[in-house]
Amino acid sequence: MSRAEILTQLKTAEEEAKQRIVRSEEEARQIVANAKKESSTIVESAKSKAAADAQDKIKKASGEIDAEANALRAEGEKSASALKASAKGNVGAATNYLMKEFEGYIDVRASKNG
Repeated sequence: MSRAEILTQLKTAEEEAKQRIVRSEEEARQIVANAKKESSTIVESAKSKAAADAQDKIKKASGEIDAEANALRAEGEKSASALKASAKGNVGAATNYLMKEFEGYIDVRASKNG
């Protein structure tokens, strides 16, 4: 092989190496761009899932709070109803007591004046 042929082959090999480097760099940039895009998609998907999970937990907690509030309300209404019934039952006794006290007061006043 002559010197000119060797130089031509070297030059050709250098050009091919440069082209491979350019292709490899472009391929590397493309891989990085795809990885960034994929990671962005994964992050957005995770955010959406987290938001949906949070919303579900809020809904569940809200339902539990409503149920507890309704139970407390029902218990309060039951207690109020029992207290009202008890108070109604005591009205007669209270009236009798007040009448006796009043009559006693009247008797005392009448005996002093009389």
